[in-house]
Amino acid sequence: MPAKVVKLEAPADNFAFRVYLVEVVKGMVRTLGHLLRNVVPIFVAEGKKLAGNGDGSVKGMPIVSFPEARRDYSERFRGRHILKTRDDGSLKCVACYMCQTACPADCIRIEAGEHPVLAYEKYPTVFEIDMLRCVMCGYCVDACPKDAIWMTKDYELAFFDRKSAIYGIPMLTEKPSDTAADGPGYGYRPYYGESPARKAGEFEPSGLPLLPVLEARGAAINRMPPPPPPKPA
Repeated sequence: MPAKVVKLEAPADNFAFRVYLVEVVKGMVRTLGHLLRNVVPIFVAEGKKLAGNGDGSVKGMPIVSFPEARRDYSERFRGRHILKTRDDGSLKCVACYMCQTACPADCIRIEAGEHPVLAYEKYPTVFEIDMLRCVMCGYCVDACPKDAIWMTKDYELAFFDRKSAIYGIPMLTEKPSDTAADGPGYGYRPYYGESPARKAGEFEPSGLPLLPVLEARGAAINRMPPPPPPKPA
């Protein structure tokens, strides 16, 4: 079937068009219309005080009177990151560098250390996110194999210098205020509800049952005499 050809013609090139008088007048009429329709009745009804309706907007206008009113964002909103912790308070992160590798903005920096609990193997001694470079894509959340990094609905991110925009482990670790009644709440995360791993009873690291065996092996190794020094050549 042949495509339909649409011919577009430019508007007449007259004096009013050249000086944009028509567009200026249209814009001023719309602005004055909003002013008279929204501001004047509110001043009269509220004793010269601007008041909004229940959702914070003024007379149906698509605005929010921040910070008195806040917009209710989706459960998948991508805001400030948090690092999740285990039941014992340690970070779930095992410093596998998956989030750092997946990050398209190259804003995550991790340094790994040996965890004192052998079942956890590694943990991050340094975990930093440069919030000025972060594009809030959520790739780090998708890449994490340990469900260690989530995002919240916190969008109030303002900084006076670059140093304060680099969030380290103390800033990223989840706090009770993140999920409090007046807190931002959880945003983008791998699942919404109870963890499938927790339902299956596989929430803890698989190496925990081996801890007694590993501790006994370590104690036996420590009791062994040191190896003899190498013979001189």
